[in-house]
Amino acid sequence: MDKKEFARFMSQKRQEAGLTQKQLADRLYVDHSTVSKWERGLSYPDITLISKICQILSISEHEFLTACEDQQSRREKVQARRYRGIILTLQLIFAAGYICALIPCFICNLAIDHTLSWFWIVFSALLFSACITNLPFILVKRTKHTLLITSLCAAAALFIMLAVIAWQTGGFDSIKEIAAPIALVVLAYFAIMLIFRYLPVNITLKVGLSLLIAAAAALIGMIAGNGAASPFDAYVNPLVWNDAADYANKITFLSMSAAGIICSAAGIVLLIRKTLKHRRTA
Repeated sequence: MDKKEFARFMSQKRQEAGLTQKQLADRLYVDHSTVSKWERGLSYPDITLISKICQILSISEHEFLTACEDQQSRREKVQARRYRGIILTLQLIFAAGYICALIPCFICNLAIDHTLSWFWIVFSALLFSACITNLPFILVKRTKHTLLITSLCAAAALFIMLAVIAWQTGGFDSIKEIAAPIALVVLAYFAIMLIFRYLPVNITLKVGLSLLIAAAAALIGMIAGNGAASPFDAYVNPLVWNDAADYANKITFLSMSAAGIICSAAGIVLLIRKTLKHRRTA
């Protein structure tokens, strides 16, 4: 590193920080003449002072060692701060919106009905929304399992909301009809998410297993929703094509199953080849 370039850089950054040589020396617990020597190109700071100097002058260690500004790094830091600011603003907007919705509903429900009834529906709905809009950003810096925890909380909030609606409307039978397919979709989603997030296998096998899970969920939904006399012939048996109304469902299930089997088989082959290769090289 050229001493003259370093001296010019140090002097420029000290002045940008609004410090005199004496003020900088006092904060570094060194003599005023020491800082003067740095800025005249007569010597370099001791290595133990680098971190403190960078902190005081708001520069990176890379900028200190190269005696020039790292514009790319500064842009990235500015963009990161801007992104965090946007995220924080959105969280505050959502939180304020939820509070602004809850308070009037609470007051109106008590004032009109003299009890809390439909307020709980609003509360549970906002709880579900908060799990989607606010919870992920709260967890992202605290855990590696943000997606899993957020999904679990959102699913729990969704079923709480359905239960509250059934409780307040007395429509338990109709809610059961809605809750069953939702539960099926949620279970399939969690199974696929766990496969992609935590199963240590190749992507081909992950896709295959996910397609098989989706096909199984679709089949259960078809059987529960349509109530065919012979579900196996209606949706599974490729040799029987009796009712044209079931063609679309059967084609969907068979296509997903075939794709899942092919991808799973290919993934298993790749996994075996990788395992054998590791054993040979070990």
